[in-house]
Amino acid sequence: MIAALLIAMLSTSTDSGPAGGGYGYAPLKPIGDESVDVVERLGDPIPAGLRFYDAFHNDVALKDFLGHGKPVVVTLVYFECPMLCSLVMKGLMRALNESGLQLGKDYQGVTVSFNPKDTPRAAAEAQRGYLAALKSAGKARAQDWPFLTGGEANVRALAEALGFKYRYDAPTDQFAHPAVAFVLTPEGRISRYLYGFDFPGRDLRLSLVEASGGRVGTSFDRVLLKCFRYDPGTGRYRVYAMNFVRGGAFASFLALAVGLAVLWRKEWTRKRSGA
Repeated sequence: MIAALLIAMLSTSTDSGPAGGGYGYAPLKPIGDESVDVVERLGDPIPAGLRFYDAFHNDVALKDFLGHGKPVVVTLVYFECPMLCSLVMKGLMRALNESGLQLGKDYQGVTVSFNPKDTPRAAAEAQRGYLAALKSAGKARAQDWPFLTGGEANVRALAEALGFKYRYDAPTDQFAHPAVAFVLTPEGRISRYLYGFDFPGRDLRLSLVEASGGRVGTSFDRVLLKCFRYDPGTGRYRVYAMNFVRGGAFASFLALAVGLAVLWRKEWTRKRSGA
Protein backbone atom coordinates (compact mmCIF):
# COMPACT_ATOMS: atom_id res chain seq x y z
CA MET A 1 0.00 0.00 0.00
CA ILE A 2 2.76 2.43 0.99
CA ALA A 3 4.86 1.45 -2.03
CA ALA A 4 1.94 1.95 -4.43
CA LEU A 5 1.17 5.41 -3.08
CA LEU A 6 4.79 6.50 -3.24
CA ILE A 7 5.31 5.17 -6.78
CA ALA A 8 2.23 7.05 -7.94
CA MET A 9 3.41 10.23 -6.26
CA LEU A 10 6.92 9.95 -7.72
CA SER A 11 5.61 9.44 -11.24
CA THR A 12 3.31 12.45 -11.21
CA SER A 13 4.98 15.12 -9.06
CA THR A 14 7.85 17.51 -9.48
CA ASP A 15 9.70 19.38 -6.77
CA SER A 16 7.91 22.60 -5.91
CA GLY A 17 9.60 25.85 -4.98
CA PRO A 18 10.45 26.82 -1.42
CA ALA A 19 7.56 27.58 0.91
CA GLY A 20 7.71 28.84 4.46
CA GLY A 21 11.47 28.40 4.77
CA GLY A 22 11.31 25.11 2.90
CA TYR A 23 13.77 22.71 1.42
CA GLY A 24 16.42 22.63 -1.25
CA TYR A 25 17.33 26.31 -1.44
CA ALA A 26 19.43 27.39 1.55
CA PRO A 27 23.21 27.20 1.13
CA LEU A 28 24.90 24.78 3.48
CA LYS A 29 27.04 26.43 6.11
CA PRO A 30 30.18 24.71 7.42
CA ILE A 31 30.12 24.94 11.21
CA GLY A 32 33.71 25.64 12.27
CA ASP A 33 35.20 23.02 14.57
CA GLU A 34 31.91 21.74 15.94
CA SER A 35 32.39 18.23 17.27
CA VAL A 36 30.51 15.20 16.01
CA ASP A 37 28.90 13.79 19.11
CA VAL A 38 25.73 12.92 21.00
CA VAL A 39 24.79 14.88 24.12
CA GLU A 40 22.06 12.91 25.84
CA ARG A 41 18.99 14.89 26.87
CA LEU A 42 16.89 12.13 28.42
CA GLY A 43 13.46 13.29 29.53
CA ASP A 44 13.55 16.50 27.48
CA PRO A 45 10.77 17.20 24.99
CA ILE A 46 11.48 17.75 21.32
CA PRO A 47 10.18 21.02 19.79
CA ALA A 48 6.92 19.63 18.47
CA GLY A 49 5.99 22.80 16.62
CA LEU A 50 8.84 22.52 14.10
CA ARG A 51 7.53 22.20 10.55
CA PHE A 52 8.83 20.08 7.69
CA TYR A 53 7.69 18.64 4.37
CA ASP A 54 6.68 15.01 4.02
CA ALA A 55 7.21 12.82 0.97
CA PHE A 56 3.91 14.06 -0.50
CA HIS A 57 4.92 17.75 -0.28
CA ASN A 58 2.57 18.31 2.68
CA ASP A 59 3.62 20.97 5.20
CA VAL A 60 3.52 19.08 8.52
CA ALA A 61 4.57 19.65 12.14
CA LEU A 62 6.31 17.12 14.36
CA LYS A 63 3.36 17.26 16.73
CA ASP A 64 1.24 15.66 13.99
CA PHE A 65 3.08 12.40 14.72
CA LEU A 66 3.00 12.60 18.53
CA GLY A 67 0.32 12.07 21.15
CA HIS A 68 -1.26 8.98 19.60
CA GLY A 69 -0.48 6.68 22.52
CA LYS A 70 2.47 5.02 20.79
CA PRO A 71 6.23 5.48 21.24
CA VAL A 72 8.13 6.99 18.33
CA VAL A 73 11.39 5.85 16.73
CA VAL A 74 13.29 8.87 15.35
CA THR A 75 16.29 8.89 13.02
CA LEU A 76 18.29 11.79 11.58
CA VAL A 77 19.93 10.91 8.25
CA TYR A 78 20.61 12.40 4.85
CA PHE A 79 19.51 10.63 1.71
CA GLU A 80 22.79 10.76 -0.23
CA CYS A 81 24.90 9.51 2.66
CA PRO A 82 27.48 7.12 1.17
CA MET A 83 27.28 4.50 3.94
CA LEU A 84 26.59 5.23 7.62
CA CYS A 85 22.96 6.39 7.32
CA SER A 86 22.10 3.30 5.31
CA LEU A 87 23.73 1.06 7.91
CA VAL A 88 21.75 2.71 10.72
CA MET A 89 18.43 2.48 8.87
CA LYS A 90 18.94 -1.12 7.72
CA GLY A 91 20.04 -2.15 11.21
CA LEU A 92 16.95 -0.51 12.63
CA MET A 93 14.67 -2.33 10.17
CA ARG A 94 16.27 -5.67 11.10
CA ALA A 95 15.83 -5.00 14.82
CA LEU A 96 12.21 -3.92 14.38
CA ASN A 97 11.50 -7.10 12.44
CA GLU A 98 13.07 -9.12 15.27
CA SER A 99 11.12 -7.19 17.91
CA GLY A 100 7.78 -8.58 16.78
CA LEU A 101 6.16 -5.14 17.15
CA GLN A 102 4.00 -3.70 14.38
CA LEU A 103 4.40 -0.29 12.77
CA GLY A 104 1.29 1.82 13.21
CA LYS A 105 -0.13 -0.43 15.91
CA ASP A 106 2.66 -0.58 18.49
CA TYR A 107 4.91 2.33 17.47
CA GLN A 108 5.44 5.10 14.95
CA GLY A 109 8.55 6.25 13.16
CA VAL A 110 9.88 9.61 11.97
CA THR A 111 12.96 10.09 9.79
CA VAL A 112 14.25 13.62 9.17
CA SER A 113 16.97 14.58 6.71
CA PHE A 114 19.55 17.00 8.13
CA ASN A 115 20.61 18.02 4.62
CA PRO A 116 18.50 21.08 3.73
CA LYS A 117 19.13 20.34 0.05
CA ASP A 118 17.18 17.08 0.26
CA THR A 119 13.71 17.26 -1.28
CA PRO A 120 10.38 15.45 -0.78
CA ARG A 121 11.10 13.47 -3.93
CA ALA A 122 14.32 12.13 -2.38
CA ALA A 123 12.41 11.48 0.86
CA ALA A 124 9.82 9.45 -1.04
CA GLU A 125 12.48 7.28 -2.65
CA ALA A 126 14.15 6.67 0.72
CA GLN A 127 10.83 5.93 2.41
CA ARG A 128 9.86 3.41 -0.24
CA GLY A 129 13.27 1.71 -0.13
CA TYR A 130 13.72 1.42 3.62
CA LEU A 131 10.15 0.52 4.57
CA ALA A 132 10.14 -2.25 1.95
CA ALA A 133 12.45 -4.13 4.35
CA LEU A 134 10.02 -3.75 7.27
CA LYS A 135 7.76 -6.79 7.56
CA SER A 136 4.86 -4.92 9.17
CA ALA A 137 4.91 -1.98 6.73
CA GLY A 138 2.32 -3.61 4.46
CA LYS A 139 -0.34 -3.11 7.14
CA ALA A 140 0.72 0.46 7.93
CA ARG A 141 0.02 3.84 6.39
CA ALA A 142 2.61 6.17 4.90
CA GLN A 143 2.06 8.64 7.76
CA ASP A 144 2.98 5.94 10.31
CA TRP A 145 6.63 6.52 9.32
CA PRO A 146 7.04 9.81 7.43
CA PHE A 147 10.36 10.82 5.87
CA LEU A 148 10.71 14.58 6.26
CA THR A 149 12.80 17.38 4.76
CA GLY A 150 13.05 21.04 5.70
CA GLY A 151 15.05 24.22 6.03
CA GLU A 152 18.33 24.29 7.93
CA ALA A 153 16.99 26.33 10.87
CA ASN A 154 14.34 23.73 11.74
CA VAL A 155 16.71 20.82 11.13
CA ARG A 156 19.33 22.37 13.43
CA ALA A 157 16.70 23.06 16.10
CA LEU A 158 15.57 19.42 16.11
CA ALA A 159 19.15 18.11 16.11
CA GLU A 160 20.05 20.38 19.02
CA ALA A 161 17.02 19.24 21.02
CA LEU A 162 18.04 15.61 20.48
CA GLY A 163 21.70 16.33 21.28
CA PHE A 164 22.73 15.20 17.79
CA LYS A 165 25.95 17.00 16.79
CA TYR A 166 26.86 16.86 13.11
CA ARG A 167 29.07 18.84 10.76
CA TYR A 168 29.02 19.66 7.05
CA ASP A 169 32.33 19.19 5.26
CA ALA A 170 32.44 21.48 2.21
CA PRO A 171 35.44 19.89 0.39
CA THR A 172 33.72 16.48 0.25
CA ASP A 173 30.14 17.83 0.18
CA GLN A 174 29.29 15.30 2.90
CA PHE A 175 28.24 15.32 6.54
CA ALA A 176 30.11 13.90 9.50
CA HIS A 177 27.59 12.58 12.01
CA PRO A 178 27.10 9.98 14.77
CA ALA A 179 25.30 6.65 14.35
CA VAL A 180 22.32 6.77 16.68
CA ALA A 181 18.56 6.30 16.79
CA PHE A 182 16.18 7.84 19.30
CA VAL A 183 13.11 6.50 21.09
CA LEU A 184 10.51 9.04 22.23
CA THR A 185 7.55 8.68 24.54
CA PRO A 186 4.12 9.11 22.91
CA GLU A 187 4.18 12.70 24.21
CA GLY A 188 7.50 13.46 22.49
CA ARG A 189 10.01 13.24 25.35
CA ILE A 190 13.38 11.58 24.76
CA SER A 191 13.28 8.15 26.41
CA ARG A 192 16.27 6.28 25.01
CA TYR A 193 19.33 6.58 22.76
CA LEU A 194 20.32 3.53 20.70
CA TYR A 195 23.88 3.69 19.39
CA GLY A 196 25.58 2.11 16.40
CA PHE A 197 23.84 0.18 13.67
CA ASP A 198 23.56 -3.31 15.17
CA PHE A 199 20.50 -2.99 17.38
CA PRO A 200 19.44 -6.17 19.27
CA GLY A 201 15.74 -6.81 18.67
CA ARG A 202 15.16 -7.49 22.39
CA ASP A 203 16.71 -4.16 23.40
CA LEU A 204 14.67 -2.22 20.85
CA ARG A 205 11.48 -3.93 21.97
CA LEU A 206 12.21 -3.18 25.64
CA SER A 207 13.03 0.45 24.74
CA LEU A 208 9.65 0.86 23.03
CA VAL A 209 7.73 -0.89 25.82
CA GLU A 210 9.51 1.27 28.39
CA ALA A 211 8.88 4.49 26.44
CA SER A 212 5.19 3.64 26.09
CA GLY A 213 4.79 3.23 29.84
CA GLY A 214 3.58 -0.32 29.30
CA ARG A 215 0.92 0.64 26.74
CA VAL A 216 2.46 -1.63 24.09
CA GLY A 217 3.93 -5.10 24.37
CA THR A 218 2.83 -7.96 26.61
CA SER A 219 2.68 -8.62 30.33
CA PHE A 220 5.86 -10.68 29.92
CA ASP A 221 7.61 -7.60 28.48
CA ARG A 222 6.70 -5.67 31.60
CA VAL A 223 8.07 -8.48 33.76
CA LEU A 224 11.30 -8.41 31.74
CA LEU A 225 11.65 -4.69 32.42
CA LYS A 226 11.67 -5.52 36.14
CA CYS A 227 14.66 -7.83 35.62
CA PHE A 228 16.48 -5.82 32.93
CA ARG A 229 17.79 -2.27 33.24
CA TYR A 230 19.29 -0.05 30.58
CA ASP A 231 23.06 0.31 31.00
CA PRO A 232 24.20 3.74 29.69
CA GLY A 233 27.80 2.54 29.59
CA THR A 234 27.12 -0.23 27.09
CA GLY A 235 23.95 1.11 25.48
CA ARG A 236 22.28 -2.25 26.16
CA TYR A 237 19.72 -3.72 28.54
CA ARG A 238 21.41 -5.83 31.23
CA VAL A 239 20.09 -8.16 33.91
CA TYR A 240 19.34 -6.18 37.05
CA ALA A 241 20.68 -8.52 39.71
CA MET A 242 18.55 -7.42 42.68
CA ASN A 243 15.22 -7.72 40.88
CA PHE A 244 16.39 -10.92 39.22
CA VAL A 245 17.23 -12.41 42.63
CA ARG A 246 13.93 -11.20 44.05
CA GLY A 247 12.08 -12.71 41.11
CA GLY A 248 13.95 -15.99 41.53
CA ALA A 249 13.26 -16.06 45.26
CA PHE A 250 9.57 -15.41 44.67
CA ALA A 251 9.42 -18.14 42.03
CA SER A 252 11.15 -20.57 44.42
CA PHE A 253 8.73 -19.66 47.21
CA LEU A 254 5.77 -20.11 44.89
CA ALA A 255 7.05 -23.49 43.70
CA LEU A 256 7.59 -24.60 47.33
CA ALA A 257 4.11 -23.43 48.33
CA VAL A 258 2.50 -25.28 45.42
CA GLY A 259 4.51 -28.41 46.23
CA LEU A 260 3.48 -28.33 49.90
CA ALA A 261 -0.14 -27.75 48.93
CA VAL A 262 -0.10 -30.78 46.64
CA LEU A 263 1.47 -32.96 49.36
CA TRP A 264 -1.00 -31.72 51.97
CA ARG A 265 -3.93 -32.45 49.68
CA LYS A 266 -2.65 -35.97 48.99
CA GLU A 267 -2.22 -36.62 52.74
CA TRP A 268 -5.67 -35.24 53.49
CA THR A 269 -7.23 -37.40 50.76
CA ARG A 270 -5.42 -40.52 52.04
CA LYS A 271 -6.64 -39.95 55.60
CA ARG A 272 -10.21 -39.46 54.45
CA SER A 273 -10.20 -42.62 52.37
CA GLY A 274 -8.75 -44.62 55.31
CA ALA A 275 -11.38 -43.38 57.79
